Amino acid sequence: MVSASMNGGRLRQFFASSALLALSACGSGEGGPTTTQPVPSAYAYVASAGASPSSAGAIYEYGLMIDYSVSLLPQASITAGIYPAAVVVNQGHVYVVNVGDGTISQYNIASDETLTPMNPATVTNPGMHTFGVAPAAATIDSTGSFLYVTNAADNTLSQFSIGSDGRLTPLTPATVATGVDPVAIAAAPAVDSPPGYYVVNSGGPGSTGTVSLYASGENGTLTPVDSDTVASGTNPSAIAVNYVFSIVYVLSNCDGAQCTGSIRQFALGASGALTDTGAIATTGSHYDAVNMVIDQNGANSYAYVLSNEMEVDSNVGALWQYGVGSTGELTAASPPMVNIGPVAVAQVVQVDELYILTTNSGINANTASTGGSINFYGLGAGGAANLIATANISAPHPVTMGMLFLPAP
Repeated sequence: MVSASMNGGRLRQFFASSALLALSACGSGEGGPTTTQPVPSAYAYVASAGASPSSAGAIYEYGLMIDYSVSLLPQASITAGIYPAAVVVNQGHVYVVNVGDGTISQYNIASDETLTPMNPATVTNPGMHTFGVAPAAATIDSTGSFLYVTNAADNTLSQFSIGSDGRLTPLTPATVATGVDPVAIAAAPAVDSPPGYYVVNSGGPGSTGTVSLYASGENGTLTPVDSDTVASGTNPSAIAVNYVFSIVYVLSNCDGAQCTGSIRQFALGASGALTDTGAIATTGSHYDAVNMVIDQNGANSYAYVLSNEMEVDSNVGALWQYGVGSTGELTAASPPMVNIGPVAVAQVVQVDELYILTTNSGINANTASTGGSINFYGLGAGGAANLIATANISAPHPVTMGMLFLPAP
């Protein structure tokens, strides 16, 4: 499955020469000077919100270089819809879910990795009728044939077919009902039934959320499996699947009297049904989970939860680190948490490296900050994330990103 922030392929193995380690001390900026001509190892498509709630957003296009700098592509950016909230990269195409105007922008990836609009440049999201800044999640099936989008404010899931030219067409029916406030979606592997998907329903404020299972038909349409809706923590916000150990992790931001972040662990049955194992890992109190990624998905694998501290005037990011045991259980790594700095908005893991997008917006409620950064982390012994470099980017209001990885040389 290709998620909202990852695409297939394999990035270079992490290596730490003395020259690259030196970068970690000073960081590397966008298009900064280097001793040799850097070449890209990956590309990042960063969604940036507009300057006002009613203005169009944009996708900023970057090459991520082997020296851990970033460089704007020849076409630095391209217009998106109002408040782009999710980015999907898939088989030579990019899709952007715009929650401010209820559209999905669709682009082709050109030979120089820049984006060109398809015809039409946007399609209407049939399940999104309430516009604003509500969260959105999107994913594509393993064949690259169908796109699914959660519409949090409307309690729906939109479903599209993807043509051979990459263009989206709503399926029939175009939408499926969900629980209250669907905020995340993940593929549900099944041994003895058609493939399906889990949708995380956050629920009303302070209420217990749910995870719903949907079966997928041959034509890509999803059907809810009502008997497999399970309760999760208070207002869950994210989901991750460990396919090796058949474990599903559901993240909640504020569980219990201390408002502690929790990660509930569910065993995955042969038909995709979930059973609560009773195991719960935790972050610190008052941390708002962004998402969770798993490195390697096997022996000696590790999980990383990106979150932000929930404060009135300080929303700094944090990365919580866990070892994954032989049955999928999570154990805090050492150190259990790494400070990220500015507001953390997205992360992608690929072959022992972690990429975290931050934004300067929102660090202080009284400061109209702009810009952000892409932070490069190496994942070393014990799963500890070690900062290699921080590259500042020009996207004024970064929201999320999708990445395109090049094959290893």
